[in-house]
Amino acid sequence: MLACPIVEVALELFARAVVAAAALLLALVGLAQLAREQVAARPRPILRHTGPLAAVNFVGIGGFVLLGAWTAWSMVGTLALGGAPGDVARWVGILVLAGGVALAAWGIRSLGHHLASAAEVRPDSEVVTRGAYGLVRHPLYLSILLLWAGGALALGSWPLGIGCVLLAPAFVERCRLEERLLTAHFGEAYLAYASRVPMLVPRPGPARHRPERPR
Repeated sequence: MLACPIVEVALELFARAVVAAAALLLALVGLAQLAREQVAARPRPILRHTGPLAAVNFVGIGGFVLLGAWTAWSMVGTLALGGAPGDVARWVGILVLAGGVALAAWGIRSLGHHLASAAEVRPDSEVVTRGAYGLVRHPLYLSILLLWAGGALALGSWPLGIGCVLLAPAFVERCRLEERLLTAHFGEAYLAYASRVPMLVPRPGPARHRPERPR
């Protein structure tokens, strides 16, 4: 019985360290990508969207880096997670965070040199269907949402939870925006891919073949 509070404190510290590490890693990857785009010799975009939705991924990444790191350090805006339910919530959050990091790494590897921060199509763009893009059409956006959700559970953070809820529909709209650009450029090739692979939520069982036309 005396060990329970010690275990809870140790688990909280571990959760805080995991969230902080995820925020730091995301910041480093984001900065490295922005730097790479400045020096990469790629053709100029054929299609590019610069409206408000184009900034959703920056809000998702930057918001988690700042809010996640701040919450992990200060625990401001967190709920008390005590007892077995609290321990379970923290472990689930840690696992979701790990899944988000793994999915992001898989998605970046699958996309290769086609990785871009902007909603755009370039002359050398292609419909990537391999790796993480065979699971969902937008694994990197899903990974960001998993980081927010995992951080909220691991720390009992209601600001991270609210942020995840608000970002989810924004990312859906960002996905639709990108898919309109991709459909305009690739036509039936992209629609055929969209008919096999879901947008953000993996689905079990055989793929359906009804085309999901971007709206």
